[in-house]
Amino acid sequence: MLEVRDLVVNYGEAAALRGVDMTVRSGETVSLIGANGAGKSTLVKALMGMQPVTSGSVLLDGEDISRRQASDRPKLGMAIVPEGRRLFKDMSVKDNLRLGLHDAAARRRGADGLDLAYDLFPILRKRSRQLCGTMSGGEQQMVALGRALVSRPRLLILDEPSLGLAPIVVAQVFEVIEAVVAQDVTVLLAEQNMHRALSLSDRGYVLADGSVVLEGTGTELLQSDRVRTAYLGES
Repeated sequence: MLEVRDLVVNYGEAAALRGVDMTVRSGETVSLIGANGAGKSTLVKALMGMQPVTSGSVLLDGEDISRRQASDRPKLGMAIVPEGRRLFKDMSVKDNLRLGLHDAAARRRGADGLDLAYDLFPILRKRSRQLCGTMSGGEQQMVALGRALVSRPRLLILDEPSLGLAPIVVAQVFEVIEAVVAQDVTVLLAEQNMHRALSLSDRGYVLADGSVVLEGTGTELLQSDRVRTAYLGES
């Protein structure tokens, strides 16, 4: 479904991504892992058209979309749960969810999108009129996921969904992600919590200093001595 070829992204004179190659097949869950500053969020932004590409290409179903506008991505069936969730905290749960149906293509695909979000996260139905700013971090992450899912995207990208959350909330967030994966949605997960990410992924890529340094199945990377010592902090 998604193919990245020799992708380079520069911030001024500094290279943020250095010739990244990766693929995401339909129905897969793929993790993009690495330490803070490795280039994960830059890659996510480049995939979603939020960061200009210096060279290389991003292909969706074989079509080069690397230089198309960010506003085109939802029309192509891509959706993102951004780092920090970026909800409108003074708006209700329902109104935040409805923002996922912001264009005609999304509305056509997601005619029953709100019901999908409510069925996946029943607490949101009960709290549909509650202001998002009054909800817990885990509940807000459900809203952010629901907002992305209401359009029934073909590819869902999650950028650091556990960042800044307490351990008990992180556990709740990954339970939510597991529920999404169970819906056979194709998922690309950029995440610092490598053990949790790899545990639910079919495959993964390890980024360091803007380059892919390792790739393999989730199990292979979890069992890799290099990953365990350098990236998971295990001896």
